[in-house]
Amino acid sequence: MPSYRFLVTAIDAYGHINAALGFAEGLKAAGHEVYFAHHEKHRHLAVKRGFSFIPFPKTLSVADMGQAMNYWIALCGDEIRQEPLKRYLTMSVFERESLAGSVLYFTPLNNALNDIVNDENYKFDGIVGDLTAPFPFLYKNSIPWFPLTSLNPLVLYPKGPPPSSGYSVNSDPSNWDEFREAYAKAHAKITEATNACLDAAGLPNVRYNSARFVDNPQTVGFYHYPADLDYTECEPKEPNWHRVDAWVRQPDLDTEFVIPEKLQDKPGKVIYFSLGSIGSADLVIMKKLIAILAKSPHKFIISKGPRGDELELADNMWGENYVNQVAVVQKADLVITHGGNNTFMETLYYGKPMIVIPYFYDQFDNAQRVIDKKIGFRLNPYQIDEDYLLDCIEKIFNDKEMLDRVKAISHNMRTSNSFSEAIKMIEKHIEQSKSKL
Repeated sequence: MPSYRFLVTAIDAYGHINAALGFAEGLKAAGHEVYFAHHEKHRHLAVKRGFSFIPFPKTLSVADMGQAMNYWIALCGDEIRQEPLKRYLTMSVFERESLAGSVLYFTPLNNALNDIVNDENYKFDGIVGDLTAPFPFLYKNSIPWFPLTSLNPLVLYPKGPPPSSGYSVNSDPSNWDEFREAYAKAHAKITEATNACLDAAGLPNVRYNSARFVDNPQTVGFYHYPADLDYTECEPKEPNWHRVDAWVRQPDLDTEFVIPEKLQDKPGKVIYFSLGSIGSADLVIMKKLIAILAKSPHKFIISKGPRGDELELADNMWGENYVNQVAVVQKADLVITHGGNNTFMETLYYGKPMIVIPYFYDQFDNAQRVIDKKIGFRLNPYQIDEDYLLDCIEKIFNDKEMLDRVKAISHNMRTSNSFSEAIKMIEKHIEQSKSKL
């Protein structure tokens, strides 16, 4: 099989960047040449993995996401800490307009990627992107492109519960339409704004769907979820999307994680706690959870997040604002997580049970899947019960059947050939495309 040159990119959000990097590792391992295009601040992530790096132009503004999240949570924290249906029914005009404002980044990013694709110095054979919306540059170039979705795959199952609802597949379907309507209304402005950009680009037949956050594949697209948890009971799924059981990225740092000296002589299991880059910026929730976990007989590795300097940890805890998560998860006995899909997949890949405290969007769906498949517990950020959380920790460590289920999922993810098959599918489509020239 010949070696091809790929452009790999993602929207500017760590979950999507990490997913794109993990998939790109598979392309490189198969002998292909990978160019990762993104903001200069992410160069080290590409270089560490042996990818070539293409920086976006400096004129492409980079928002201070930390400050933006702090501002958003300060203004909308009480709205965010609600169950999903109520949140979307009561979403403020400010938040709706803020979502729509993110579209200001859409056209400049599209233009930057279009310039890269058309640069004669590169001559890419394929494009792989975790972009969450249809981008005109993909449609206006002849290079084969392959979308990724690093989200919970409910977005690909129209007959399943509404994405981002956190509803069980076993829940009453008569309630689903109310959620869909509330969600659509809350996201109407961003949907209209994005579709206006597509109209302006001369693509009136290409539409953005805020409930799905994915593009329709030109040929094939790939989503990241283990076969044991996939929503087969909700089939059929959207056409041309193929599951990959695991494309978990390598750790961002080469050094092995060692349990800090502060915790080495302390009793109990090792528990990793992270609410992701967004959830951890909510100090109301972080402080409350840290106070509860301080009463546990176990020891905790804490990813403190962008406002970590404002957090005080207990004696049974060690943490930093950023930790080398993939390496930490491997040393943990349990993971308490927001349920973001990357952390969710990493936790399962390394065979760890979890407690999911979802903060927004598909995190609620992953949290409910944990319950439906009996591999952990769900605790909602708007209803944190101290006794329940501490009890869940102990129940997990004493539930051999649950631990065995998680280990079986891990084994199946590690032995699956779905990732190598995905790479072969991409190679085949590129080969067919070239044969038509």
